[in-house]
Amino acid sequence: MRAVDQVSVMGTWPLVISRALDYYQVDGQALLARVGIDPLAASQLDTRYGWQQIDRLWRLARNVTGDEALGLTVARFMRPTSWQALGFAIWASDNLMECFQRLATNLRMFANYAQMQLVPLGGVVEVEIRLREGINKQDICPEELDALMGTSVLTARHIYRPDFSPIEVWLSRPLPLDPTPWQRLFKCPVYFNASHDRIVMPTQAMSKPLLTASPELATQNDALVADYLARFDRSDLVTRLKALLIHNEPIGHLTMAQVAEQLNLSQRTLQRRLQEKELSYKQLVDEVRQQMALQWVRLKYLPMGEISYRLGFANAANFTRAFKRWYDETPKNVRQNWS
Repeated sequence: MRAVDQVSVMGTWPLVISRALDYYQVDGQALLARVGIDPLAASQLDTRYGWQQIDRLWRLARNVTGDEALGLTVARFMRPTSWQALGFAIWASDNLMECFQRLATNLRMFANYAQMQLVPLGGVVEVEIRLREGINKQDICPEELDALMGTSVLTARHIYRPDFSPIEVWLSRPLPLDPTPWQRLFKCPVYFNASHDRIVMPTQAMSKPLLTASPELATQNDALVADYLARFDRSDLVTRLKALLIHNEPIGHLTMAQVAEQLNLSQRTLQRRLQEKELSYKQLVDEVRQQMALQWVRLKYLPMGEISYRLGFANAANFTRAFKRWYDETPKNVRQNWS
């Protein structure tokens, strides 16, 4: 089986394409029906569509609209609900860096044909999108990547500042006949025929607090995303294990044998599969504790003692020492400085 045959996207993505087609006065739902997509089924949480259906939908949409910038129009119709819980977690992030880190960590919830990585380079941060190994540029319609890149920048603009623009944008798509729509949307220099897609962001803007920030909402939706990914890819041991830890407080109280039983594995198999990934159960517990500690500390109504208990520490002093090891600050200082 080719890698591209394993590609799938979230069911709500075709619905966004359909809404964009209505903008062109094209019957979007009729086009969905032509590729075998039922709008009611597409709106269900766990619905996903394979590469062949999505590829055909994009190509039909491009043909009927005649617009080479179709992907950018689709990006304008994206809403937080289009990404389910992931969209709400992104909008509730503390800053753009956390927003894009959430998207990078969970991109395969939306689409699993690519990987996103944040690369700090001095005064800039490059948000890179690279196709997965075994997937070629020709396999993915350029409109699909246009839509993803456009959505990323527009989301930053919605939750940070309406006049926000990247420093520059590099696209792997071929040079369009008229690059004006890309320049108009991104509001910065845009380069085509790049080796991979990337957005160059100013570091200062990436660290600014967001008015839409809500640690509690982000935490709730992170848990929903973890559940989704665990269901989506049962072979992803780390995702399943982390979801299990998050939903069993205090974190880390389950023994490795208990975890293995809930994952329907023997303890020896679990240990071996973690070793294959150069991980340990203790390391994963520590990672989950670190992630949840920062989110819970920012929820000012939660007493430190309760957070310490939820994280599985014997006492608050142990929690404080661990927090300082993770973030070089005490939890009390982080809470006081959190607006």
